[in-house]
Parts: sequence; C-alpha cells; structure tokens
Amino acid sequence: MTRPQTPRAAGSTPSIEALTEHNIESILCLEDSERATKPRLYRVVSTIAAFCGTVTFLWLNLAVFAVWIALNEGLFQFDPYPFTFLLFLVSLEAIFLSILILISQNMAAQENERRHHLDLQINLLNEREMTALLRLVTQVATKLGVESDAQREVRALTEDTDPSAVLHQIVRAESAHDR
Repeated sequence: MTRPQTPRAAGSTPSIEALTEHNIESILCLEDSERATKPRLYRVVSTIAAFCGTVTFLWLNLAVFAVWIALNEGLFQFDPYPFTFLLFLVSLEAIFLSILILISQNMAAQENERRHHLDLQINLLNEREMTALLRLVTQVATKLGVESDAQREVRALTEDTDPSAVLHQIVRAESAHDR
C-alpha cells in the first residue's frame, strides 16, 4: 500500500476534512499492510471468526439443526433422539469456534495495542510541541511587557512533562480513590 499524499491546493492550506481524510487513509493503509504480512492461516481464521459473528451464521446453524432433527424424526433415523452425533458435532463446533474467536481476539488486542502506542507517541509529540509554543509565547509576552500574573499558569505549563511521573501520579490517585 502506498501512503496517501497530503492534499494541498496551490498556495492554500488543506481543509480539516482533507487532513482528516488523509490521516484516516494513512492509518487504514498501515493496517492493511500489517494484515497483509500476517500468515495466511491467521487471515483465514480472522475471516471465519468474522463470519461466525453474523446473523447469517446463526440462521445457517438453525437451519442445519432443524433439518437434522426433521430428518431424524421422519425419513432417516441415522441419529435418533437424543441426537448423540449432532451433540458431538455441536460440541466440536463450539470448541473450534471458541479457539477461532480467541485467536481473533488476540489479533484484535495486538492491533489495539499498536494503536494505543501510536496514540501515545502522537500525544507525547503534541505535548512537546505545545510546551515549545508556550515557551515562545511567554518570551513574546515578556518582550511585550505583559504582566507577570497573566503568565503564571502559562509558565507552569512550559515545564517538560515527565510521563513516568504522571503515570505514578495516576497510580497514587487510583490507589487513594479505591480506599
């Protein structure tokens, strides 16, 4: 997959919609290329698990069970009541579906973890950019003689944020809240 180019008209700034569309398309392309690198078996498992979570699959199961019971109560009695072979097949189906769904959930969890890391990195970059901008703004305000009281909160925000310190603060707050 090729990464989409940021849309830009000559001499103009792209619209929010165009930038958002570009970002969405970029993420989708990255996810598509990641899925394409997965072994074929994982892609098959994902497709089967996705199908098993549909109403079509529900109706298909209901139809098979109804036909099985109707045939065994009427024409052919290859698995008479209490339908022992049907119960065996349903148990096997449940086992395989459970495994397929667990594999699919693991793949989704890995994808979510990657998205979380991407989101975290973008947020950390954004925090650094904002800190740099705030430092610049306070320097401009000082140069223009804006009173110091108006800059107090902005100056506090110009300090670098330590992610591990914030995480420890969150943990302490959660612990205190749980008491």
